[in-house]
Amino acid sequence: MSSETWEGQRAEFRASDFRRIARDKLRGNWGLALGTSLLFWLCTFVAEGVASGISSVFTAGAAFPWALLADGNASFDSIARFIPAITTYSAVLTVFSLAASAVTSALTLGHNLFYVGLCNNRAELSDLFARFGIFFKAFGLMLFMGLFVFLWSLLLFVPGIIAAYRYSMAPYLMAQHPEMGIRDAVRESKRLMRGHKWRLFCLQLSFIGWAFLCIFTFGIGYLWLVPYVQTSTAAFYLDRTGQGIPLNVR
Repeated sequence: MSSETWEGQRAEFRASDFRRIARDKLRGNWGLALGTSLLFWLCTFVAEGVASGISSVFTAGAAFPWALLADGNASFDSIARFIPAITTYSAVLTVFSLAASAVTSALTLGHNLFYVGLCNNRAELSDLFARFGIFFKAFGLMLFMGLFVFLWSLLLFVPGIIAAYRYSMAPYLMAQHPEMGIRDAVRESKRLMRGHKWRLFCLQLSFIGWAFLCIFTFGIGYLWLVPYVQTSTAAFYLDRTGQGIPLNVR
């Protein structure tokens, strides 16, 4: 191992190596990592909560005319007068739902960017919001990935899982390279993960014991587990893209 970067003594890092790198990167940075992930969850919760609240209000408004008809208090002619309002309700609901998804997608890219930066010894809290400028493209990427994972899942459960791992590097690629197109990010992810999906699976599986232990802490332990997993995965991404992972300055 060199004095400046992590250099594997083998051809490939193992899960234990990525966890060791993550612990090295988190040493002295736990507070920043915890704070960033908490803010990520909070912003995601607020965005989805607002969209859900608006959805409930507009759904109730759209259902009102049909409820009158079911009770025998209105005719189809009177219901027809509500059609423009129902159309407006549906349009507004769709806009808010898409906006919430776009915001959470941009936050996901920012969250990934933060942990990539952490592995490079230059993470900042502002990284979480650094990809809001491409939140429509971020949403398009997540939609594209979700759609194809779903379609593969229709065949069998296992092909869906394989597809998820095949596309898993795309959000990291777009987070680090916002100019990259959706199809380019997905195509590059497929290339990077060819022959390496099992390695990422083993890395994530290696945290299952910690995940079970966190259950007995009423979920509090996940505050530390999530940064550990995210940093390890970011290190895996940097390794697959051939980027150096600098050692922490002691």
